Amino acid sequence: MSGQTIDAVQRWLGHALPAHYLGFIGDWHEGMRGEQVLLYGAESLRERNETYDTQQACPGYVTIGDDSGGRAVMLALDGGDRAVYLVGHGSMQRDDFERVADDFHAWLADGCPVG
Repeated sequence: MSGQTIDAVQRWLGHALPAHYLGFIGDWHEGMRGEQVLLYGAESLRERNETYDTQQACPGYVTIGDDSGGRAVMLALDGGDRAVYLVGHGSMQRDDFERVADDFHAWLADGCPVG
């Protein structure tokens, strides 16, 4: 994945992507991970976050994928929060987040379960 593409996404976000996610997205091309999770490639991040109005509805978070069933996979832009969250696309509010994993890399290693 092009460093220029990632840099462009970060400029658009006005925030750096979390370091624990950058290592992943730099080598990832959009596709399924586990049984039902679609993780976006860097080339899709901006479009998907614009479509779901993530910056306005969930400031401080980025949509990195979906569960193929109407829920967005979210990460905090604050690198200290390594958790993975799900939220319905129709209710993109922080109060509606469901924590599915405490650590992004552990979640990946476990096959991206969404419960």
